[in-house]
Amino acid sequence: MTATESAVAVVTGGGSGIGSACAAALSARGTRCVLVSRRRDRLEAAASELDGPATLIAADLTAPGEPERIVAEVLAAHGRIDVMVHSAGVFEKAPASEVIPDHWQRVLDVNLSAVMALTRAGWEALSESQGQIVLISSIAAVQPFEGNAAYAASKGGLNALGEVLRLEGRDRGIRVITLCPAQIDTELWDGKAPDAVRARMMPATGVGELVADLVGTDRRIDIGPIVIRPVHDPWIEPEP
Repeated sequence: MTATESAVAVVTGGGSGIGSACAAALSARGTRCVLVSRRRDRLEAAASELDGPATLIAADLTAPGEPERIVAEVLAAHGRIDVMVHSAGVFEKAPASEVIPDHWQRVLDVNLSAVMALTRAGWEALSESQGQIVLISSIAAVQPFEGNAAYAASKGGLNALGEVLRLEGRDRGIRVITLCPAQIDTELWDGKAPDAVRARMMPATGVGELVADLVGTDRRIDIGPIVIRPVHDPWIEPEP
């Protein structure tokens, strides 16, 4: 039996994009997936694409008490948590001098604080299973770009949190994997990038496969933060 067979994975942002791609790849390897997202209709659509059955939990990860409820429901349904994939995220584009305080707070709440809250709620369960935590961060954490102050700050904080969790979790058998992707073709680019540009981005399915592969690697391997990017800059049209 591989590391992903018969395991239970909680995937936030599981209703679309990277989250649903991760769930699909894990499900194909025999993992029982719990999809978490705000919208029930998105969860049902994503679950219909999985190879196996899924547990669906509609929740706002930033609301008080919701992380604890999610963990309680997962344990009631499955009795364990082996993998926790944090892929829920939001992006607000604005120069630092023009950031709206409410937007700043929302980005940090979703991209960083909610990750900490759910991880804290599931820490004992992950310790019992000697489980794994996957953080979907961003290349913006290590290579910030103009106009993304809130996003870069949240992802930089997520990388730092990941390192703390890695250090604190290793003696309890918890492995932490932080992935820092560049452009991935998801619905976040709807209306923001032309089709030709999106065609040169990384496919979400490929990122999902990578996450499943990493989770399935030998547990004696400590996996540090990994930067992945398209082969060519999607915004630069290749020469004929």
